[in-house]
Amino acid sequence: MKPICYIKIIKDGRDFVIRAKLAKGVEREYRNPILEDVLTEMLNDLQEELAD
Repeated sequence: MKPICYIKIIKDGRDFVIRAKLAKGVEREYRNPILEDVLTEMLNDLQEELAD
C-alpha cells in the first residue's frame, strides 16, 4: 500500500490551517476559523484532484 496524501492540521490563532501534499507533488493550504468548513473544502479539492 502506498500513501496518496499527507495532511497536516494546525491551529493558527483563530484559524485552522490544513496543509495537504499529494504524492504526485501538488501542495495546497486551506485556512478557515471553522474546522468543519476547512475540512470540507480540502476533501472536495482532494476528491477532484484524485479522480483524475
